[in-house]
Amino acid sequence: MPTLVSIGDGIIDAVEFGPGDVRRFPGGAALNLAVGAARLGLRSRLVTRYGVDRDGSLLDRHLREEGVEVLNPRNVDFTGVVRSTRTNGEPTYHFNEVMFRRRILFSDAVVEAIREADAVAVNSFPFDNPKQVDALVSALGQANGLVVVDPNPRPNLIADIAAYRAGAERAMQVASMAKFSDEDIALLYGKVSAAEVAARIAELGVATILFTHGAAGARVTTREGVSVSVPIAGGEGAVVDTMGAGDATLATTIAHILDRGRPSDEEGWRVCLNAAMQVAAATCAGAGGGLRLPSRGFSS
Repeated sequence: MPTLVSIGDGIIDAVEFGPGDVRRFPGGAALNLAVGAARLGLRSRLVTRYGVDRDGSLLDRHLREEGVEVLNPRNVDFTGVVRSTRTNGEPTYHFNEVMFRRRILFSDAVVEAIREADAVAVNSFPFDNPKQVDALVSALGQANGLVVVDPNPRPNLIADIAAYRAGAERAMQVASMAKFSDEDIALLYGKVSAAEVAARIAELGVATILFTHGAAGARVTTREGVSVSVPIAGGEGAVVDTMGAGDATLATTIAHILDRGRPSDEEGWRVCLNAAMQVAAATCAGAGGGLRLPSRGFSS
């Protein structure tokens, strides 16, 4: 069974559906990715940092039930919480104080997990902290499998966008795949096209770039010159919550590559992206960021 190591946030998503209706879900981009990988049949390990408080216990229980192995060095801080409101299913985030102190400890056990993994994915990380980026890049340098970086910036959580962009690009220099949403591009690079970002990231040595375009679907560009776009998938019902759609797309893409190998042509990438869009549509049909499998006819 292939192994994915996910690195990044494990937090509580407090989702406000209406006045007085706030529901709490285990969340964070890295946690969503790790749970999604487990649901897709991978061996999933999560490198994160959360507290020994009540919220941390909730995350522990959830990850244990989902079959995700957690590498979470104990710390004296509390668990991060993000409160989010929804407009037509689209989230706006508000972070608690703990989130601004988030750190990942790259212990010997974590570095060994990275070394042994078939794939490692960094999905939300304090890229604006140079010491954290130094530790991350050093650890990723030990990887023998696929290395993926999803910068996943959150505007209310980042004080210095230029520093965050520089840190993310440093990590991409040791990655073979990167992922960007349209919102990521706008926040990190301003009013530029996805093609311009693809050219910039390819110069860092990244072989595969995955773009998610919300209601417009997804696209992959590769160093071999392949460029494939697919539309969103239908058939899963109305959109309830778009949180986690990008994580579901990334998890499915990684699972596909680990199962079948990295596609070498347009048709292979189209099959991969169509599967990812099916999973993203199913995920959007429920509340919270957890990956959901399509109701019928799915194969990663």
